[in-house]
Amino acid sequence: MRGVGLTEALQRLPDVLAPVFALLTQLGDVWFVFLVLVLLYAAGERLPVLGAPRRRVAFVLGLVLGGIALTTALKAIFGFPRPPAPASVPGVRYVPGLLRGAYVEAATATGYGFPSGHALLSTVFWGGLASALTVGSRRARAAVAGCVVAVICLARLVLGVHYAVDVVVGVTIGLAYLGVVVGLAGGRTRAAFRIAAVPAVVCVLAGPVTFDDVLILGGALGALGAWELLGSRVPSRLPSVAILGLAAGIAVLGGLFGVVYVLEPPLVVTGVAAAAVFGGLLSLPVLAERIGGEFASTGSEST
Repeated sequence: MRGVGLTEALQRLPDVLAPVFALLTQLGDVWFVFLVLVLLYAAGERLPVLGAPRRRVAFVLGLVLGGIALTTALKAIFGFPRPPAPASVPGVRYVPGLLRGAYVEAATATGYGFPSGHALLSTVFWGGLASALTVGSRRARAAVAGCVVAVICLARLVLGVHYAVDVVVGVTIGLAYLGVVVGLAGGRTRAAFRIAAVPAVVCVLAGPVTFDDVLILGGALGALGAWELLGSRVPSRLPSVAILGLAAGIAVLGGLFGVVYVLEPPLVVTGVAAAAVFGGLLSLPVLAERIGGEFASTGSEST
């Protein structure tokens, strides 16, 4: 019923296309979304063409955190399974041996399938970027975002990890969430983080509490707390001397997040670490500006 025959039909495509779609689906994967946001937030308006004020990028981060939490909550509520996994991973024979582990990870999926997390998250993320960036016209950015989301949804169906209804509902909910947050927040980053905390809390209260639930809740609350305290002081541009400190801070926080994600420590530790990572990330420009200013002052005094 959920597949309406489309998922099954797409499974007849040549296996050689599977690695291509496994790569395309990464455009809506959590790691890629956060990587892009971190780079945009770190660069601010210094990034040629695609640069955006940090407050706008932080607003998109609030959208993304809420979208991930909403997906997790809905999957737990509905509990609908994914399509049956094939006997072997399609297209794996076309992938070099060293990359097969990563390919299998990208081309398969576990857990509940409704709604599609990739469809919902990519709608929120790419739609949010279309509103945050300034390159081109708003209509052109929206068209590009729509095309990317469509490709990601098609990739999920070709890989056989979702039914057609899963991705359609994922996009619909993503658009609804995007519209609600933009309408209620009115572009205010603080409001976006406050809204994101709501589904994150629901995930934990709905139970049973999982590692991912606590990771999302900690990240949402850490981001909210940091923005409440320092959001008004986040600089739009940083002096060149502060960029190195900003990069070092991102590396440290990224390493901490990687360690937590791999080791899956006790839930309390996970929540505190996630709060520290996301709160620290949003605070980094303020700290880097201060340290850079002190460094510049010291250098001028010495001369």
